[in-house]
Amino acid sequence: MKRFKLFLLALGLVASTTAFAANPAPIKEGSTTSKELKKLLQNPEFIVEHDMEAQVLFTLTAENEIVVLSVATEDPEVVSYVKSRLNYQVLKSELVQGKQYVIPLKIKSEK
Repeated sequence: MKRFKLFLLALGLVASTTAFAANPAPIKEGSTTSKELKKLLQNPEFIVEHDMEAQVLFTLTAENEIVVLSVATEDPEVVSYVKSRLNYQVLKSELVQGKQYVIPLKIKSEK
């Protein structure tokens, strides 16, 4: 019985940790952070033939450096571009360090 209670306690801890970790905070368009990220992602180094979209999941280090956790898109070129432009860039905005954030990314075609 004691092991069963311990198992239930462990299961509850895992479930609650997973629930909190699965909800990254969205960054609103027009916010200071959104503007900073937009500036960092200006002028892609590749030809944009069609509009592209992605969801960028990131966190901040203790030094306010961006660490890109994932880029949800079908295009590997966009993933590489976002990671190379954002990883370890310092943000001036006041976000909570260690918390996960998500921002939608839209890259417009040049046509």
